[in-house]
Amino acid sequence: MSLYGFLKNKVNYIDIMLIVALGVIATIVPFLSHFYNISTDGVYHLARFQSIADSLKDNSIPNTLNFKYVSQNSAIGVAINSLYPWLTGLIFIIPNLIFQNPIWGLAAGFLILNIITISTAKSLMSYISSSRIIIYTGVVIYQFNNYHFIDLYSRSAFGESIAHAFIPLVFLGILQIYDAKKTGFLVLGLGMGLLINTHIISFIFGLFIIFISILHRCVTKNMTRHKLIAFCKAGLVGILIGLYAIYNLLDVYLLNNIVEPFKTIKMLDMNTMLTTLLNNDIKSENSIGWNLGLPVTILLISLLILAYKAQQNSTWKIWIISAGVIYLFIFNWWPTESLVNTPLSIIQFYGRLFVIIGLLISIGFVLFLNHHTVSTKRLVLLNLLIIAFSLSAVYQNHYNYWTYRQPLNSSNYYTTLKNRSTFSDYLPAKGSKTNVSVLFDENITVPKQKKLTNNSVSFKVKANKNKTVSLPVVMYNGKNYNIWVNNVQTQSLSTKLLRVKLTKGTNTIKLTSTNNKNELLLIVSVGSFIGFSSYLFFRNRKINDNI
Repeated sequence: MSLYGFLKNKVNYIDIMLIVALGVIATIVPFLSHFYNISTDGVYHLARFQSIADSLKDNSIPNTLNFKYVSQNSAIGVAINSLYPWLTGLIFIIPNLIFQNPIWGLAAGFLILNIITISTAKSLMSYISSSRIIIYTGVVIYQFNNYHFIDLYSRSAFGESIAHAFIPLVFLGILQIYDAKKTGFLVLGLGMGLLINTHIISFIFGLFIIFISILHRCVTKNMTRHKLIAFCKAGLVGILIGLYAIYNLLDVYLLNNIVEPFKTIKMLDMNTMLTTLLNNDIKSENSIGWNLGLPVTILLISLLILAYKAQQNSTWKIWIISAGVIYLFIFNWWPTESLVNTPLSIIQFYGRLFVIIGLLISIGFVLFLNHHTVSTKRLVLLNLLIIAFSLSAVYQNHYNYWTYRQPLNSSNYYTTLKNRSTFSDYLPAKGSKTNVSVLFDENITVPKQKKLTNNSVSFKVKANKNKTVSLPVVMYNGKNYNIWVNNVQTQSLSTKLLRVKLTKGTNTIKLTSTNNKNELLLIVSVGSFIGFSSYLFFRNRKINDNI
């Protein structure tokens, strides 16, 4: 189909308008009254995005170390860009570069993200159904369930929210591989590669999904050598796309002891969850009460009852029962206290699994509707109920929820990112303890005069005698630095902290990060994504032309 033919096709127009309309609906409420209700998580993520944006404004490849927009309880030079992938954050970074008003840029970023999430969910639902009303019912369940909006607008967990957009590609790729589609491995590889470049915990979820699907196929003796080869090829695609993020993470993590995000296992509490469910509450701090919203929860319960009563073995039952089993698993009925110091604590909040549960419900309900007649009016009513409940929750969150939060607007945007305390994650650890930073119990000199660039920091310090000082700049093994004191190149007396000798009088100290950008790996990752996604697009277009 030519571009002209594509534009003439009314079906494409309808889908484009529906996707954009749903994206706009999902984005408007959090920006009513020209402010955004920002959480501590949100400030943390916007600060790291802003450091990338500032580098791009200077026509420079972003550093893997952060010098600007560092939290007040962290330190200059912290390796956030190394340990928290940022490439897919361009969804928010590019609008920030385009719009002079940063709130407009933020709103545009959310709109783009919502459109991408809706589009990937639609691609998945279109693969398993041909009915537009059924397809968009699945899309609405995934996009407008309350947990998704907890991530988007209450927690403002940008990494997880962006990952939400790519998880449908993982499911779609798996389904296509099992259906022997030649490009299935590309779809799965793109989905996993994008997750690597977005959010490590979501990437772990993707690996879990793949493992369970392969295990199920092996147990049911429905796995072939060709399908296993397709999964291996998907792995290679994912590694190439994620190579930049993988190397940055391992380069710091394997050579240094760092302060890791706090370890905990927070499961859902039934009483708290029922309260938040009935109150239509999406408070982010109430992690033991996170939920999917009343309409989606009732839908899941109804489908579980129907699955129990149904005699025939239908495909939709597997998806719905899987959703129900995971839902039961994330409640605090299990003795998890002894597991805090195990890898299971990486997930922290087990309510995060709602992203998987929500998609399983969407797929299961779409498959159910393929074989059971439900009137269009009832499906439209269900969609409207889901949207109305979630948007009313976002409205209440926007105006009435201010715990650990503040209104972010065009006048306080940059000062908030510079001055707000957020998290001290990823600082070098003191000794072998990964919960105590090198800054702890250290006599740090904090000069009043400092100058920051994207790759360096300069201080002026007055000393009343010759002495050694520790400055609020952290350093990592494996990273390259140049240090000058009074224009004389020197070395830090500590491998984790900028510690130098000063002479009596006014001293100038400058630290520069050198050769820490990993440009070649960045080119490989971006080039791989562009190459694979372009090939997939044109191949699918060619297939459609031949139909």
